[in-house]
Amino acid sequence: MTMQVGNQPKKEDRHVRRIQVGGRGSYTVSIPKRWVEQTGMKKGSRVEFIERQGEGLLLTPFEQTRPEEEQLSCEILISPDGTPDGVTRKIISLYLNGYFWIQANSKSGNFSASIRDTIREVARDKLVGTELISESSRSATLQVLLSSPQLLVPDVLRRMSSITHSMQQDAMQALARCDRELANQVMKIDDEVDRFSLYIIRQLKYAVQHPLLLERIGLTSPLECLGYRIITKSVERSADHAARLAQNSLLIQHHLNSRILREINSLSQNSSRMMETALQSLFVRDYQLAESVLVDRETISSTEARLVERLLKERMIASEISALRLISESLRRIAEYATDIAEVVLNLTVQKSIEPSTKSTFASG
Repeated sequence: MTMQVGNQPKKEDRHVRRIQVGGRGSYTVSIPKRWVEQTGMKKGSRVEFIERQGEGLLLTPFEQTRPEEEQLSCEILISPDGTPDGVTRKIISLYLNGYFWIQANSKSGNFSASIRDTIREVARDKLVGTELISESSRSATLQVLLSSPQLLVPDVLRRMSSITHSMQQDAMQALARCDRELANQVMKIDDEVDRFSLYIIRQLKYAVQHPLLLERIGLTSPLECLGYRIITKSVERSADHAARLAQNSLLIQHHLNSRILREINSLSQNSSRMMETALQSLFVRDYQLAESVLVDRETISSTEARLVERLLKERMIASEISALRLISESLRRIAEYATDIAEVVLNLTVQKSIEPSTKSTFASG
């Protein structure tokens, strides 16, 4: 059994105890006296053991595992030469770092119209659970109303994945039909994926700062925080490329011939299938399923090569050939992000692939 308190203990804080047999066949182990005194516990105080898969047990005072939310607040001063992009980046950074109250004040006395519009748009369009609760010509206050994780990280990631998949499918339809309205809709939906991505990052940072509360965001170990951070970024970037598919489809002025369209659809279907398989391997924790995504990597390379070869033989205007090359590149990149996700899943699930007889530690000599 492994007992840890707070962060990884220093060598001098480690204690070795023997397990004793108590009444009715139960097992007991003594707790270091100094730790009991430092935590303010006494006889009759309750402790909680939390099972960490593959990491033993985490022991903590029971009352400390359910703290009230830290309502972090801050004030930012916006100078007269502040830019909308700079203000956006600062507010998003504070959101990601767990602040619940963000008050923006003008150094010069009044916000410019563009800064006021930016603050409204950030709250409305970019940050899940955030409201602009007060506003004047010189001040604005944002409040994050999500006092605790209300949307589990795996569930939000599933939603992101579903939106991204639909974006790619719609972008391909827009390309095939020369549907400009549909292409523009796809580009707008990308903002929704970005919002969910920022929400997940905020919750992962929350879990790193409060490791005892991992289960509240739907995870089971600190290792998953790093994995989900990488996967979230890969899904968000895939959505960006789906939006680029739609954007580049607007440059195609005529219906594509059947041969070109068939090659592009083949590339899109393969990349989409790889992304779906990679994410499914994460949700069901399947090592072999993740490995199959990596095996399919060569299929994407050969399919893209055929498409490029076909494009070079077609009599098309330079701008359309360029747009189609960018479309093929985006489809390939989506497949590459799928392999990135699969590699993370391999790391998260590799223990399951080891035969029980080989999991023991072999002594040297």
